[in-house]
Amino acid sequence: MNADLLTVDTLHTVPESLGRRLHHNHMELLGISETMRLAHAYNQLRFGRQDEWRRKLYREEFESLLEENGSPMVLPVEMKDGWALDDSMSLPHLDRVLESADRIIAERAGQRLSTEGAYRSYFQDVWKVDSDPTDYPAFLDFATSSELLSVVGRYLQCIPALSTTMPSGIRVVESNARFDDQPDSPHDSQLYHIDYYSLPNVYVLVLLQDTTFENGPWTFLPRDISQEAREKLGYWNHGRGYRLSDEEVYSVVDRKDVIEFTGKRGSVLFIESSSCLHFGSRNSVKPRFQLMLGYTGACRTDFTETFMKPKAYPIQESDSRLRQLVLDKDRLPPPS
Repeated sequence: MNADLLTVDTLHTVPESLGRRLHHNHMELLGISETMRLAHAYNQLRFGRQDEWRRKLYREEFESLLEENGSPMVLPVEMKDGWALDDSMSLPHLDRVLESADRIIAERAGQRLSTEGAYRSYFQDVWKVDSDPTDYPAFLDFATSSELLSVVGRYLQCIPALSTTMPSGIRVVESNARFDDQPDSPHDSQLYHIDYYSLPNVYVLVLLQDTTFENGPWTFLPRDISQEAREKLGYWNHGRGYRLSDEEVYSVVDRKDVIEFTGKRGSVLFIESSSCLHFGSRNSVKPRFQLMLGYTGACRTDFTETFMKPKAYPIQESDSRLRQLVLDKDRLPPPS
């Protein structure tokens, strides 16, 4: 199979087996760029109405939706060059998130969970998707707050949605070198890469404990530098691996441009992971605990929705329109 045989015209229905094959080993079959192009075309066929509606709502009603959801109480940061940092500790529900995270970490961290929770040897998600959204409502309150959504929505230029497949919309992650099966050799997401799930894809990352270099911090390069490196390295092209070594990246990038997300508990990073080269969890001699919120638009650039059961988030009738849209990616516009 190649890109000449698989065209947009054939993408009326992608069976699970084909979606898995196209996604396998980081879109190895056709290459990342070509697979993303085809996936976006296919997802436009499936979710074009939702996408158009979300963009229209953003253009025409975003400010009123934010007001209805709860007028922002603090001046939002602005993402520039693919990222922004908020270390004001003033975001709504942040104190509740940190308190809830303390309880989750005390109960679940420091031990190997199931293979589902620990899908990388050095990195595990201790969030329970079936029960924690209800048991710990602070996380969804934080994720749907007007302060966060004003930043993410303006960057995406549409009404954002919490991701339902990859990446998970909510993760409470532990990085721990004690679990690492190759502690002296960076591998998998410990190597530089750019996410391909959705273009753009925005993470909101929260340090759940004070984080230094010894915690294996999220490490990244700003958007412009990353995209220049991508072009020079032919990254995302067919035949090019998804992970990049330091030697490859630093052959075209100055190390001084690298940014490490370290700081105090409660620091928040907004970052477009679909444009910024990044890695994390290297040699976490001291375990790192981080909240990861993943936001996308309605039309993704991968095929995960063909073979993964999408996550569902609890929605109440009393929720604002904006909150309902964020928690339900597939919501359709009302009849005209």
